[in-house]
Amino acid sequence: MPLAPGTRLGPYEVTGPIGAGGMGEVYRAHDSLLGRDVALKVLPREFVCDPDRLARFRREAQLLASLNHPNIATIHGLQDSGGSYCLVMELVPGQTLAERLATGALPVEEVLRICGQIAEALGAAHQKGITHRDIKPANIKVTPEGRVKVLDFGLAKAAPESQAEAGVDAPTLTAMTQAGLILGTPAYMSPEQVRGELVDQRADIWAFGCVLYELLVGQQPFRGASFADIIACVLKTEPGWQALPASTPAKARDLLRHCLQKDRCKRLSDIADARTDIKNIEEALRVPTVGRPAEADRGIGSLAVLPFANASGDPQMEYLSDGLTESIILSLSQLPQLRVMSRSAVFRYKGRTEEAQVVGQALGVGAVLTGKVLQRGETLLVSVELVDVENGWQLWGEQYRREVEDIFAMEEDIAKEISEKLRLKLAPEKQNLLAKRYTDNVEAYHLYLKGRFYWAKRTENGLYKGIQYFRQAIELDPTYALAYAGVAEGYIPLAVYCYLAPKDACPKARAAAHAALEIDPKLSEARTVLGGIMSYYDWDLENGETELRQAAALDPKYPRARQTLAENLTISGRFEEAVIEAKRALELDPLALSLNAFMAMTYYFGREYDKAIEHGSRTVDMDANFFPGYFYLGIAYQMNGQFAEAAAALQQARVLSNNSTLMVASLGGAFAAWGKQEEARNILHELEQMGRRKYISQVFVAAILTGFGEINQALTCLETAYEDRCTWLPRCLMADGRLDSLRGETRFQDLIRRMGISQ
Repeated sequence: MPLAPGTRLGPYEVTGPIGAGGMGEVYRAHDSLLGRDVALKVLPREFVCDPDRLARFRREAQLLASLNHPNIATIHGLQDSGGSYCLVMELVPGQTLAERLATGALPVEEVLRICGQIAEALGAAHQKGITHRDIKPANIKVTPEGRVKVLDFGLAKAAPESQAEAGVDAPTLTAMTQAGLILGTPAYMSPEQVRGELVDQRADIWAFGCVLYELLVGQQPFRGASFADIIACVLKTEPGWQALPASTPAKARDLLRHCLQKDRCKRLSDIADARTDIKNIEEALRVPTVGRPAEADRGIGSLAVLPFANASGDPQMEYLSDGLTESIILSLSQLPQLRVMSRSAVFRYKGRTEEAQVVGQALGVGAVLTGKVLQRGETLLVSVELVDVENGWQLWGEQYRREVEDIFAMEEDIAKEISEKLRLKLAPEKQNLLAKRYTDNVEAYHLYLKGRFYWAKRTENGLYKGIQYFRQAIELDPTYALAYAGVAEGYIPLAVYCYLAPKDACPKARAAAHAALEIDPKLSEARTVLGGIMSYYDWDLENGETELRQAAALDPKYPRARQTLAENLTISGRFEEAVIEAKRALELDPLALSLNAFMAMTYYFGREYDKAIEHGSRTVDMDANFFPGYFYLGIAYQMNGQFAEAAAALQQARVLSNNSTLMVASLGGAFAAWGKQEEARNILHELEQMGRRKYISQVFVAAILTGFGEINQALTCLETAYEDRCTWLPRCLMADGRLDSLRGETRFQDLIRRMGISQ
């Protein structure tokens, strides 16, 4: 029954309630003997009536009363009055952290100051063998002078069994550490605590991490609609690390991750280490950077992240070093003040031994980042170095040793520290872009990296393998938007290069893109896939253009959106606009092989064959093993009347593509136009055999038959391509010079009309 104001317990007169918990009620009272205000925690009657409980409570009260620390609310004594027992405590003025958090997160500097004092309090308790077990914002006050006071060291939460019965020697643990009990506040309880296992001071360190996170972010790291939901989060999920403000120092992020390790054996074991870390972070924030010549402090606006070296020597780990490189490139490229060389530009230097300064000069950037990756068991070792290209000085170097599951934090830390070392003046909302991430599941992320690794090869086997890894990532994290986009992007080249029939590839790409957009409606990669499918599979040019322009607006630095928009404009016959968009894509990534090849294709359909040959030649000069370069170069040679060169280029495309049916058919078209009927007929026969097990684009078969002058047969092939919804059909009908002899035919014009496009 609550105590009314005026109730007296010995010399203490109750003046009003403060709060209540499951194990006691707290009141404000006046001490008539000493003339001071105090807080009284009145113990429940069932507690008082149990002699064993009461005896243990007294022993622990004596122990806790020995805690004499400025950051711990003082225990004045025990009061027994008419069968009522209460704990007499210091009455602490000020707000609890829970009340402070009602208005949102606190500034980083204030969080560090507060948490440093909390760590001091816990350190004093742990030295006495006392574990709080209920550290949370409601149990921590900040006085008007800024002094932090930790309240309620668990006395009113004593378990019903004695420590002797539990087999625990006092005072190693408090009375709340017995196995089989779940006591505390769920959102701040450690995994071992919620499982009812024996706990030690590492449970307080976990709760300390929860409070640190909440003060920085403004919300708890483990949330749910019910007790069970919160417990499930504590046991199974990671906090939303991406929610940490961008101003959070890297060392503070490290401290948080060490405190919130679910396996207590991997968790920070001594709260004193946390206090030391916080002091070091505070000092680093106060001390300005000194000691480097003034000219080295200039801002640097361009960067190349060279492919990280796989120091393990294991080819199976290449995906990890490549993936880490690509992720950092992607993260930094979101910053509008920084020009970051594309993946395709820097991966030309993979495995090469040139000095960073030399490579940086060749790429025309201000700084170069190099790195090495080594995995030993579950430990990931990464060393990085940032070099000023102008003078060769090391701007920054760091070594990271993390558990594999901490790869996200490592990427974020590297990207953030690079931006700081380059002295970018970022608004907070731009800094948050550095921590953008699409999954917290480490295993799913590794599968995504493997998918990107194989997708980049663009071979048939590589594309299928990439899609397989993307799907495995989705199985682990069904909310992984970027993995769905990876699946979508994987199916598109399968259709374009005729590895898979369009009716098999495009619907799967569309479904994956829609799934990605349901999770993240602003994902440019997925919108680009949808816009492309609308354009060359649905033949819905108007809506396709709208979708692609939206994709380009969502991510102005994503060249694929501009490239696909150029494809849409080509089908519409707007060649000048198509060239402008293709050039914009190339400007975003000037060394990308696919974009240089696409530039050749755009000029080909615009009938500027000399320019198409120029860009096609440039592409194969950049990489003599990139078959699309030979493909576009070959068909441009053909339309320019250079048949021998066309046949040579297309033969090379055939070999490098491992006999892609599209490359084989293109070679047949060159032979037919050249008048090499026997060679062309042989290829037609070969395509007939291949068609029994692979998809054949009938548009390219029609180009062979047109070279023979077999008009009706060629038109029949185009009708088949219409039924197949061949992705090449709309572009070739509108602009391919190889089909010019068919354009006056009624069947040809009727086909264009049925597709809803106009010349």
